[in-house]
Amino acid sequence: MKIPSSRLQGSLKVEMTPMIDIVFLLLVFFVWTSSFELPEFDLPSAIAQPPSVGTNNESTDTPPVEIFDEIIIRLIASPTGNTIELNGQAVASSETLETRLREILKLGVQPPVIVDPEPTIAMSDAIKVYDTARAAGADRVLFTANDEP
Repeated sequence: MKIPSSRLQGSLKVEMTPMIDIVFLLLVFFVWTSSFELPEFDLPSAIAQPPSVGTNNESTDTPPVEIFDEIIIRLIASPTGNTIELNGQAVASSETLETRLREILKLGVQPPVIVDPEPTIAMSDAIKVYDTARAAGADRVLFTANDEP
């Protein structure tokens, strides 16, 4: 049996060079794999339009397009019948709702469509509005959850 000698036990030396190499390799990896491009749909549309030249105050241009974060469809029960609201504006019928949703979705963005029925609305009416939104081309149609007392 070999007896350990105290001569071989010196101070413990920690090499920092390999650890620094690993840190730099990780840094390079994360920089290469991250994306620094902004998604196209997040850019405002006013940047892409050239400024109008001249001092003509009367403009025939259409107003800038409003970008929607979300589209809220409320179903409100009334004694005369159910009322449909699209972002706070009353809509006459489900056909009109589908037409207006198609116009919004033609802008190229796909905001979530939220169907918010009152608790007294029949489930069949809420599903009809859901189907109308899907037929208009909406990818994400969600229902709200109301807390019952």
